[in-house]
Amino acid sequence: MATIFRALMTAVLLLFAWAAWLGLHAADVSGAAAHESAGLVAALVATLGQSVPFAYFLGTGFWIRAFARASRAGPEWEQRHRGWIKSRSYPLMYLPPAFTVAAAISGMLAGSGRAPVGVHLACVLLAALSTAAALVIVPRAMRRNSALMDELADRHQVPRPATPAYEQLVQEEEARALPPLFQLSRVLLFFSVQLVLIWLYLRLGTESWRGAPLLPFGAPAVALLTLGLGLNALHDPNKPATPAAAWARALAVGGAGVAALVAVAFLT
Repeated sequence: MATIFRALMTAVLLLFAWAAWLGLHAADVSGAAAHESAGLVAALVATLGQSVPFAYFLGTGFWIRAFARASRAGPEWEQRHRGWIKSRSYPLMYLPPAFTVAAAISGMLAGSGRAPVGVHLACVLLAALSTAAALVIVPRAMRRNSALMDELADRHQVPRPATPAYEQLVQEEEARALPPLFQLSRVLLFFSVQLVLIWLYLRLGTESWRGAPLLPFGAPAVALLTLGLGLNALHDPNKPATPAAAWARALAVGGAGVAALVAVAFLT
């Protein structure tokens, strides 16, 4: 996985260079359009590639916890895995996608004359620098995590099928399975964010849909956010909240979302 991630980040940096070269040489409308197309491709590929560490460490974390439970290896393995999250390099995973999205949005604004070009250039530079830093630092953490998984598998074994220990393990894992409504809550939260991003793209990244109203996107987004937060807290497999506490927090966030929706709709 470390090799794949390095290859992806190298490709992303090359795409950044390609889009930047087109932007520096955009002397007319067609040149600007080519730069915008290249920037959109670079941003889409970059955010997909930059999300790989999130999926990797989330997936390996689930594997380590499940294997440690199945083999009765103890909690120290999960604690060692979490050492990466507590390290200084962990926040670096958030910077490349954040700066890439900022570069894409600032580029749309600069293209329409609603933001200085310097802001876009600064975001592009930060996206490239943070991606280059991730190219060096994140693969090291991936290799350490892979070595941890190998060590765990070498030192411990899970029960064999068709044994009493295996049957007991199956019952325990079924009890620990994520509740369906908890999984649904994550989907709802994801779609809530996606609706806002779609509206931002229509407003800032297109010409024919630049006047797209916020309400058809914002109202469902706030509703999905409120419902997702409530279900997430209510059906959390580790620390489920009481119905009163879960929905109180969700409705408070939903109310803040409605206020923000009204404010943005008024300003736009």
